[in-house]
Amino acid sequence: IISKIVHDLASLRAEQRGTIAVMMAFLLPIMVGGLGLGFEVSNWYLQTRSMQNAADAAAIAAASNGRSNYDVEAKAVTAQYGFVSGTNNVIVTASNTAACPAGGNTCYSVTISSVVPLYLSQVVGYKGDTTVNGANEKTLTSTSIAQQTSAPVPLCLLALGTSGQALRSNGSPNAN
Repeated sequence: IISKIVHDLASLRAEQRGTIAVMMAFLLPIMVGGLGLGFEVSNWYLQTRSMQNAADAAAIAAASNGRSNYDVEAKAVTAQYGFVSGTNNVIVTASNTAACPAGGNTCYSVTISSVVPLYLSQVVGYKGDTTVNGANEKTLTSTSIAQQTSAPVPLCLLALGTSGQALRSNGSPNAN
């Protein structure tokens, strides 16, 4: 009986049918987990890029405004990009006393912070950097700085049209 068991084990060891199925059973969860984690981190990156675009536009708008309501201007611009301060865990802050890269503290800055939920990254042990309503989440932040310039900037507009009305402005004379 022992020789039969040894013979069966030896033939089982030599048998190769189904080995790919066993390997896939072990590797598929790892591959799906890696893909899911990649998608989550990619989502963080895309969200941060979108926030950076909004912060850049808002800082330029606040510096262009240059008045005491610069923060209202900045928040209006970020709202157009979908980042409304106080909703969906988004905080938009604007300042007109930011440190300028070339020195001084007369630059305008806009910071957008957002909190996003964690999905698959918790499975690999990442616990996030904040907790909202008892759930671990990740904080994403983007900041932009712009300086107000008082020098006039010459503008050149080129309008291509066949009717002579290629460039139209409300209330101004027509341009030819």
